[in-house]
Amino acid sequence: MAQKSKNVVLEYSAWTRRSLFAGVVGLITGLANTAFAQDVRISPLSGFGNTMAEHGIVFNSSYTGEFADVLSGGERQGSNYAYMIIGGADADLGKLAGIDGGSLHIEFKERSGYSVARNEINNSTGLQGIYGGGQTYHLVILTYEQKLFRNTVDLTVGRYPLAADLIADPIYYAFQSSSIYVSPIWSAFVSNEPSPQVTNWAGRAVIETTRDTHILLGIYDNNPVAALPAHHGFDLSFGGSNGAQGLVEFDYQTSFADDRYPRRFDIGALIDRTPYTYSSYTVGSHSLGSVKGYGRSIIYFQAKQMVYRPDMTSHRGLTLFGVAAITPSNTQTSSLFMGAGAFYLGPFASRPNDTIGLLVDDTHYRNSYLNTLYNYRVNVLGGSEKPSADMIMGELNYNMVATSWLNVMPNFQYVVHPDGLGGLYPYPRRNISSAFVFGLEFNVNIANFVGLPSA
Repeated sequence: MAQKSKNVVLEYSAWTRRSLFAGVVGLITGLANTAFAQDVRISPLSGFGNTMAEHGIVFNSSYTGEFADVLSGGERQGSNYAYMIIGGADADLGKLAGIDGGSLHIEFKERSGYSVARNEINNSTGLQGIYGGGQTYHLVILTYEQKLFRNTVDLTVGRYPLAADLIADPIYYAFQSSSIYVSPIWSAFVSNEPSPQVTNWAGRAVIETTRDTHILLGIYDNNPVAALPAHHGFDLSFGGSNGAQGLVEFDYQTSFADDRYPRRFDIGALIDRTPYTYSSYTVGSHSLGSVKGYGRSIIYFQAKQMVYRPDMTSHRGLTLFGVAAITPSNTQTSSLFMGAGAFYLGPFASRPNDTIGLLVDDTHYRNSYLNTLYNYRVNVLGGSEKPSADMIMGELNYNMVATSWLNVMPNFQYVVHPDGLGGLYPYPRRNISSAFVFGLEFNVNIANFVGLPSA
């Protein structure tokens, strides 16, 4: 009788969570179809924003929320919510001060919430892209940008995140999964790349060699102090810096201006000249410890190609994309990351701005790292299963552009072979079952909502 009651409670709990998500989707969709769907356009704010835009200053602000509910698998079932608030501005110094091609950029972010990957699944890679390092308010971007030689050279210097450049593409923002959102989080596990929320000093140049080819060169300070919970990005000193990371990328990219089916291909490398630690199992003491190392690198390749357009008079169509990255050092936990997917803009003629996204990616762990975990599991935890060499993640989503200020994106995600490295739980005695997750992301463009011009 007790077992039956327990099952009823579990079933009711799952039903309640699904009903909650359905209710949230219904509420947001309902609001989008009411008078609230129109921009509020608060007159004083709208007038102030237009005046500032005329003088070269444009404000940006948004709120993004992400639900995730583990329906099956993982360490346990349950749901969590995370959110991110962005505020910032761009200043055109040509209009403000007569400095042609010059601009200033500033951006603040506040992140908070909880992760199902950490709390429910016990997986190192999250399913809520906005959850990550720096779960507090941060000054993320403070840069001066200067375009030279008829805009063929673009220089940027200031506080700028490496994640915005390393294995990055705008199409990755179309997914909720942390495995690829902004850029693959995999790179942070095999280098000292900080979270996109954590900012350090950087200098970068984008050089246009021909109309469609570019070279990106960048150097990024690495400062672990900036990633501490109490650090908010306002300490502009180099105190705590432990080296730098260099990035070079060669890029070929077309657009609708010169290609009926736009495409992009690029190859790049990160040279990480900073110290790090990696896991090592000590046979004599049967303990899992760490060993110090110095200097790592990543080599990567990205490609995307529009392959189908139902209407040649619009930008609607299907784009396929892929990414692959390798690491050459035996001390890097993963030797390979691969991802591929599809992105359809305007799946219905009546909804030209909606999108459908499909993503599958694979993190392949090195045998040396797997042996370390396996020895620890067998000799300390008393387990017997060999950890899986591959952690595969997938996402299918539909992003509805409900209004000029609201996007709603329900999605389904699946994690095959969660790696047990989420951090909240101890390393598991046996492999964790694959997890099936329902997610919901919504984004409110606050500037558009109140009638401010925004970039």
